[in-house]
Amino acid sequence: MIYRTSLTMMLFSLSLFTLSTSFIPLLSSPALATVGQPSSSLPERPLTQEEESGNQLGQLEAARQEYLSAWNNTAFTSQFDVFIAEGTHSGYGAYREHLPADVFRPGETIVLYVEPVGFGHQPLTNASSQDVGNSTATTGTLYLINMTVDMILSDSSGVQLQTFEDLPLGSFISHRQNTEFSLEVTLSQEEPFPVGDYIVSYVVYDQVTGQSFQIDREITIDDNATTGAAPLPDINNDNSMQSLLPQQQLEEPSQDLET
Repeated sequence: MIYRTSLTMMLFSLSLFTLSTSFIPLLSSPALATVGQPSSSLPERPLTQEEESGNQLGQLEAARQEYLSAWNNTAFTSQFDVFIAEGTHSGYGAYREHLPADVFRPGETIVLYVEPVGFGHQPLTNASSQDVGNSTATTGTLYLINMTVDMILSDSSGVQLQTFEDLPLGSFISHRQNTEFSLEVTLSQEEPFPVGDYIVSYVVYDQVTGQSFQIDREITIDDNATTGAAPLPDINNDNSMQSLLPQQQLEEPSQDLET
């Protein structure tokens, strides 16, 4: 009897131990679920001004690379051209238009402003040394733009009167693939053209890609014409324009054409 009682008590104790351990996962599970919830609802940290600026610059550079990709798939041509007053071209998009548009006096210089697109950028290796303390060499990539032009003067029926070939037009090297590049093509009347109508053909060559395009412009030489430069807005008065720059001032290269 003593043996059986002891054995029964041992079995009962083991049963209680097993029952106790079986409740442990049930008690611990809700605590694990509660700990995991707050991490998914934490607010996002706002970007700093420097980070926001960096994102904007990155988007701008990505858009520029897309633009360059489209540029390289665009045929070399003129997207805009106009006759301008001599001496008024001071950069891309900065000029004063010649008036009347296609009428010139005998002996007057004929200047065509051109905005080409689709021209090539020839990569060049830039190796330069600096002698500051120890001499060091830096290597990078530069880009060459190089264009020439032929000019053909014909009468109104298309008969060629004079031809100028392979004239340097624009050549420079830059650190970036420049796309805002304007040309100034000048035709001087060293001997004044007789009064009448003419055709001036400009054939522009891209020496990097080997492509070319042609612009044909009809002009009139009129010894009774009054020519000049288009007026500029008066920055001190939004409702007024500066007056037409007269031909007498155009004949004086030393005059300030912007006033």
